[in-house]
Amino acid sequence: MLKKPGLLLIQLGSPREPTPAAVKEFLIEFLTDSRVIDMPYLPRQLLVRGIIAPSRCRSGAAAYKKIWTAEGSPLVVNTLEFANKVKKELSSRFDVRLAFRYGSPNIASQINDWDINELFVVPLYPQYALSSTQSAIDAVHAALNGRGIKLNILMDFFNEAEFIHSQSQLIRRVADEFMPDHYLLSFHGLPVNQVQRLHPTRCLIKPGCCEKVGDRNRWCYRAQCMATARALKSALDISAENLTVSFQSRLGRKPWIEPYTDKVLGTLIEDGVRRLLVSCPSFVVDCLETLEEIQIRLRDQFIKMGGADLRLVPALNAEDIWIQDFCQMVTRHNLKWRSE
Repeated sequence: MLKKPGLLLIQLGSPREPTPAAVKEFLIEFLTDSRVIDMPYLPRQLLVRGIIAPSRCRSGAAAYKKIWTAEGSPLVVNTLEFANKVKKELSSRFDVRLAFRYGSPNIASQINDWDINELFVVPLYPQYALSSTQSAIDAVHAALNGRGIKLNILMDFFNEAEFIHSQSQLIRRVADEFMPDHYLLSFHGLPVNQVQRLHPTRCLIKPGCCEKVGDRNRWCYRAQCMATARALKSALDISAENLTVSFQSRLGRKPWIEPYTDKVLGTLIEDGVRRLLVSCPSFVVDCLETLEEIQIRLRDQFIKMGGADLRLVPALNAEDIWIQDFCQMVTRHNLKWRSE
């Protein structure tokens, strides 16, 4: 009997519960990943285990408590629902499994007992980054451990038509009800040095270098984000004056890619923006960074500065339109998989 190929969906992960102990455990697993904090092993372990995790676990737990649901972590709940729907839709084509890069079930546990000859891997991050996509790919390689399984990886889908269609339709749905006077696309931020590592002599060097994605900056995270923004602007028919792009969630003192989400609010207020619609197109499921950082903290900041209201567009989560578009995307004959 011919075996169906495997389709492995990978998402970041979440603490198992909103407590300081669980958040500390999660932060240690997450931040000691060399792809996330690029430092030699010993200093990285000392920094994370001795300073970051102990100092941030209580505030992190408090933040998670604000968004935790009766079913559990929004990221886990939404991703499980998404994966179950995809599995149902693609059952005739793939054996579908879900893994989390940090937490459970992890990548190794999902791959170790999988009786397949070919594996298709989709890290659920639209834009490629070393700290997310590549970390997941590294874990897949480690789990396969030379088993001879043919491997196909979807490295990114930042401008794939199906992703842009679902994202734009969701934004339009909320905008038609909210009637914003400005749109903000807030992407996950990354340290400048991590972005430049892939194109050290070309990336973030000249003004306008992120205006298009080509061979010279193919793996530039910021350029991919800007490409997503341009595609959404076109799909939604928004004027340049009514759309701002920014980057959120910076950590530490090193420079991160700009402009910063919390810093653009002042300019928007000065320009007369009072009803701000925010979408976060680097997250396909809602999580701490969308629900707590944007929907709660950024909204409070905007209103205190004089804004009337700020509305977060929900992530794609397990929306039916995204299930249809995602399944169409991964089965499209000309989708660019990296085969290894």
